[in-house]
Amino acid sequence: SSGINAEYGRMAEDYMSDAFLVPEVDVRPGLVRGVGKRKLDLHKRSIRQKQEARETTQKVGAKASLMKGLDTNIITEDNPGYKLMKMMGYKAGTGLGKEGEGRSEPIKINPFADRKSGLGKEAEKLEQSRKRVRLEQARAAAFKRNEASQIRQYRESKSQAAEQKHVTTCVRKCQTICQQMDKLCQYSPPLPWYWPPPNQNEEEEEEEPAYEPEPKEILGPLTSYLRYTHCYCVWCGVKYSDSQDLLKSCPGDTEQLHEESSLAGDLDFAD
Repeated sequence: SSGINAEYGRMAEDYMSDAFLVPEVDVRPGLVRGVGKRKLDLHKRSIRQKQEARETTQKVGAKASLMKGLDTNIITEDNPGYKLMKMMGYKAGTGLGKEGEGRSEPIKINPFADRKSGLGKEAEKLEQSRKRVRLEQARAAAFKRNEASQIRQYRESKSQAAEQKHVTTCVRKCQTICQQMDKLCQYSPPLPWYWPPPNQNEEEEEEEPAYEPEPKEILGPLTSYLRYTHCYCVWCGVKYSDSQDLLKSCPGDTEQLHEESSLAGDLDFAD
């Protein structure tokens, strides 16, 4: 009885110990775990890749051999079709038909082409491809022409905007000089736009703005007024003593004449 009690006490101790909670290790044969399982997977993958490469090589070789045979375009005497045609009077190298006016070579076929397409389908696809290429080329040419036109229009608009800004600046400069010289000589402006437009205060009653022509239209009259009334040249930036001094020393009444005169002077200085 003491032995039975000891065994029962040992079993109770094992049941209550931490060792009872540790799972048993699966040691069944045939199961591969950890590093061994990864090595086995890599080995299987390598075998599968070699098999796929071997099958691909065989398919490519078979296709090349078949296409080589089809490209020869020669019907041998052991061909069943050739034997049937020979029994009906066909002679090698001659054309089909009663007078031999038909084709003398068999029609080439491509067993790897689309099975839903018939004879002439490849030629039709080729023609469609050429049409698409021509259409794409026409679109590209039209795009380039349109792009060139847009670039030209953009440059022209920029040039016009720059010229308009320059003319407006020159007009404001002339108006300011006119106002200063007229006030100095106690002259009244011939027209309202000979002087700069007045600045209206917010408290003043809003009045209808006076008419002012386009800057290009009034630049010439303003420079002429300063030139012949006050003996002042805007392009030279000089007030001459009299009209004779103005005509003798000033290159002309336009900005272009002054630029040409300046360029000629630079060339003479370089020489």
